[in-house]
Amino acid sequence: MASRFDSVGHPGGGELLQSAVLGPDGRPRNVRVWLPPQYAKEPNAHFPVVVMHAATPSRTADAEVPDVFEGIGSALQTGKARPFILVAPEAPNGTAHPCELVAAAPAAVADDATLRTTIAASFRTLPPGPASWGTLGVEGGAPCAAAAGLARPDLYGAAAAVSGRYDAAALTQTGAEAPAGSSAKLLLAAAKADAAGLDAARKLQSSLKSGAGPAAKAEVRISDNVQDFSADRERLRLVRQAAQYLAETLTKAS
Repeated sequence: MASRFDSVGHPGGGELLQSAVLGPDGRPRNVRVWLPPQYAKEPNAHFPVVVMHAATPSRTADAEVPDVFEGIGSALQTGKARPFILVAPEAPNGTAHPCELVAAAPAAVADDATLRTTIAASFRTLPPGPASWGTLGVEGGAPCAAAAGLARPDLYGAAAAVSGRYDAAALTQTGAEAPAGSSAKLLLAAAKADAAGLDAARKLQSSLKSGAGPAAKAEVRISDNVQDFSADRERLRLVRQAAQYLAETLTKAS
């Protein structure tokens, strides 16, 4: 069913909207939706969806990474990324570490069936599924995106995790238990100077490669070439790179 989403700003050249959507526990949770500039300019077009996971209970990811829209908007302006709608649902509470919850219980992904139905009814989206839905996580939210992408390649056609630290063993087990016949597509991106982040990414890539079942089939790409004069600038470039990866991968899937 459609929900009323109220406009709360225009970051990154698009429009940011907000609404309360019932969660699996029957209680309303905050959901933010960013529409790209093309959404208003192309009234007959339908758009892919990228779900951005938060690392903090009861918060949306854009509150943790406020410049995410600028990064995505700049990727769209270059023409290298296909426009998509960004959905940022409030992370579940009841645990201090929502990312660990997603890894342990894939059904706990923040965009459950109710949210997917609401987003599809409220906006011009392509149908939920691996040809048109992806997932993104930045810094603390990166393990959430990796877990969601590895656990649910039947839902997410691509996942991008930026500047994360990962429990390689737990995520490999998550990937091994994914639906049979599915193959996750995952970008692990970190700045060139982020030695710990790149080490964590390479360890996860290696662990998945030697994992069982669907985990071994995961297509993992590592990005290690971003460098700039400040951490904020590097994050902006990493988000832009993640947006391009998600857009390109979903385009190929469709």
